[in-house]
Amino acid sequence: MTLGQSIKLMRSSAGVRQHQLAERLGVSTNYISLLESGRREPSLSLLRKLGKELDVPVGVLFLWQEFDNKGVSGANLERFRDVLVRLEAMRLVASKSIARPAKKGA
Repeated sequence: MTLGQSIKLMRSSAGVRQHQLAERLGVSTNYISLLESGRREPSLSLLRKLGKELDVPVGVLFLWQEFDNKGVSGANLERFRDVLVRLEAMRLVASKSIARPAKKGA
């Protein structure tokens, strides 16, 4: 799966239409279409904005490419699941530490 296909998958699964995402990111709908079709490569700053809008860590957009050449089955599928579980655990720990203010004198 290409980066563009991954962007499209994440956008679609979030229930966001191209024109909505484009508006939120400050780009044209045509540009989103070009990204998703693989005819343009996004900048790192746009990827960060995209991840924030879709509530997806930027690295997840690239995970699909890692497994694309090897195929996601058997041992690779198990490794992929492990990576996703660890990412989710890291996100939960980070969100809890942000939500909980630090104690004075600690």
